[in-house]
Amino acid sequence: MNHTSARVALVTAGLLLSAAATGAAAADEPDTEQAPTLTALATTRSVTVHEEFRVGGKAAAFPAGTEVTLQQWQRKGWVSLPAQVRTKKDGTYSMRVRLGMKGPNSLRVIACTAPESDAYTMLNSPPECTASQPLRVTVR
Repeated sequence: MNHTSARVALVTAGLLLSAAATGAAAADEPDTEQAPTLTALATTRSVTVHEEFRVGGKAAAFPAGTEVTLQQWQRKGWVSLPAQVRTKKDGTYSMRVRLGMKGPNSLRVIACTAPESDAYTMLNSPPECTASQPLRVTVR
C-alpha cells in the first residue's frame, strides 16, 4: 500500500469510527419525544336513551389544557358531538355523555395539537389530531 492509499484508509477508518461513536451516543440518550396517545373508557356498556354516563381517559404527551372531543360513528364517518373537555395537568379527562340513538353506538375521543406559532404555518397547516380506539355503548 502506498503513502496516499494509507492516508485515505486512515481518514475513512476515522470517519467510520466517528459515525459509530455518534450513533452509540445518540442510542444512549433517552428518546424524550413521545408520540401522543389517547385512551377512552366508558363507565358502562349499556344505558337507556338519554341516561347519563361518563367517558374518561388519559391524553399522554399532550400539553395540559388540550381540548378532547367526543365523536360518534354515524352512517359513513365520525361526527363530533357537543361534548368537549380540557385535560388536567396530569393528562386525564372525564366528560358527561347522554346518547339518543338506540342500538350499538361506536364512540371515540380526539385531541388535536395546534401547528407552530408561525402565522404562515398556522394558516396553511391543519392541526395534527390523535384518536382513541373506538369503544361501544349500547343504548336501549
